[in-house]
Amino acid sequence: MPVPRPANAVPATRWATRPAAATASTREDGTPRVSPGVYLLTREASPQFATPITVRVIRERTDLVTYHGWTWIEAYRLDARGDAIEHRELYVRPDGMRPTRTPSATRPTPTRRNASTSR
Repeated sequence: MPVPRPANAVPATRWATRPAAATASTREDGTPRVSPGVYLLTREASPQFATPITVRVIRERTDLVTYHGWTWIEAYRLDARGDAIEHRELYVRPDGMRPTRTPSATRPTPTRRNASTSR
């Protein structure tokens, strides 16, 4: 004999299985999110980077629809000194982006020489 349900009972569809909720570091499809920072982009990130480039990511473009495993980013391309030389919007695979240090951070700091030495 079925048990009568109260009038305010939760419908059975409420407990149906749902896809896993996306975490802060992934999208609903499982693609990793891109956080701002400095990255080295090679062919792992996209075939367009036959010559690797270093970029400073400003933000991920979540307003654009992409294929599974790909995303749009806004970034500045950096030169050898770490200065921004070009603003770009790039279509990349986040799991192929390699975090790196700013090129200027890898250079040794210059030492000062005292031109006037008194003795």
